[in-house]
Amino acid sequence: MASFSLGSDKTDGHGIVRPFFDWRFCFWVILLIAGFAYVSGFLCGRTMPLYSHQDGYGDFIKMLVSAPFLFYFGARHTLEPVAGSWRRATTRNVLCFALPFFVALHWYYLQSIPQINYSLTPQDLKHMHPVGQAVFIGAGLLVLGLAVYHVVLAYREKILVAYVCALVGAVGVLAAVSWALRNHYYVHIHHYFLFGFFIPFARFRDPVSIVCQALCAGVYVEGVSEWGMGTLWYPL
Repeated sequence: MASFSLGSDKTDGHGIVRPFFDWRFCFWVILLIAGFAYVSGFLCGRTMPLYSHQDGYGDFIKMLVSAPFLFYFGARHTLEPVAGSWRRATTRNVLCFALPFFVALHWYYLQSIPQINYSLTPQDLKHMHPVGQAVFIGAGLLVLGLAVYHVVLAYREKILVAYVCALVGAVGVLAAVSWALRNHYYVHIHHYFLFGFFIPFARFRDPVSIVCQALCAGVYVEGVSEWGMGTLWYPL
């Protein structure tokens, strides 16, 4: 019978299952649930805090289904285990992860800025206000810089080839599907998907990477809670 772990990243006979018998997985799931309820109940003012915009409890359930995958490929690499020190684990996980996660939930308020359109469709980008264009260009440069930084971290951990192949491959699949459907569907990249996509790639136990992953996770939860898990492709 599997025992509850205090946080080691090592695997044994339990293989893939063992990381989920870890207090960090509980911490991760609690964060997602609390973030969803906070956005839905407090920021959006819904009487049922586990309801989303489109699908009732459906989007909450979808988020819970995504939680083990995002933990296994992302958060388990960044959250600090308590095997060494409770104080260190609490400090790093609260200050470097939970706090940025909570801040990112307030992405909700950024959408009230009229000059910035957060809808990433070709038509919207084409007619975006100059202020919005400047914001997106600046954000693009920041993301590029962080991407380079994470490539350097991957190189230091000797996983550069796998890391770059996974990133390029994932983007390539999305691009290929969008291209194949171009005559009948247009692509709409929701912010929940954009930020959720990067959670597994901000996976290094480096302060910058931890904060990046926490911010991505917060915006991911905010998007799911506020708007739901919309599809990426819509009929023309």
